[in-house]
Amino acid sequence: MTHTHRKARRAALLIGGALLGVHMLMSALSQAPLSPAKLRYYDTVAGYLDPYFTQNWMLFAPDPLMDDRGILSRAQCADGKTTAFYDVTTPFVEQVRNARFFPSRMSRIITASVQQFSNGDELLMRLRREARNDKKPVMPQLPHEKRSQAEAVAFVSRFALDHMSSACKGNPAKVQIRMYIHELPPWSKRNDSRAEGKVSVQDFPWQSVKGLR
Repeated sequence: MTHTHRKARRAALLIGGALLGVHMLMSALSQAPLSPAKLRYYDTVAGYLDPYFTQNWMLFAPDPLMDDRGILSRAQCADGKTTAFYDVTTPFVEQVRNARFFPSRMSRIITASVQQFSNGDELLMRLRREARNDKKPVMPQLPHEKRSQAEAVAFVSRFALDHMSSACKGNPAKVQIRMYIHELPPWSKRNDSRAEGKVSVQDFPWQSVKGLR
C-alpha cells in the first residue's frame, strides 16, 4: 500500500468517525432532559433526525389504547358553498378489518399524520400537561412543532382532497380537515353499557387547493 493510499484511508476513517460522533451527539441530545442547550439546538437536532433517525422508545413501554382518533374533511366551492364533512379515516380502517391476512397499509398514512398532530417531545408534553393541571401558563409551541404540524396539515389536506373527487363537482377551491378524538370510557366502566366517552374536535385552517396541488 502506498503512502498516498494510507493517507487517504486515514482521512476517510477520521471523517467517518467524526460524522458518527456528530450523529451520536445529536441522538443523545434529543433524549437529554430539557435544558437551555436542548431548547437552543432543538430545531437543528429535529431537522437532522426526522424522519429516519427519530428516537422513540415507546416500543418497549407502549401506552395502552385510550382513545379513537381520525380525520374528517370538507370542501369549499368557488361560489362559497361548503360541503358536508367526509370521513377520511373509516374507509381505510374497514379495509384493514376486512383483510386480516393482507391488510391495506393506507390507514397508516392517516394514523401517522394524526400522531404528528398530537405527539411531540415527551418532556414538553408532560410540562404542558402539568402546567394545565396546575392552572399555570402553558408553554407555547416551539418553531419545529409549528412547522411539523403545518406539514402534516398540508399532507392530510392533499390526501383528503384526492378522496373527495365529487366535491364541488370535482373543482373545489379550498379544503379543511378536522381531527376528532373520542376518549374511551375508563376501564372501571367497561361493563356499563351506558358509559360514553368524551369527543373533542380540532379544526385546522382552510387550505387553498391551488397551494396543495
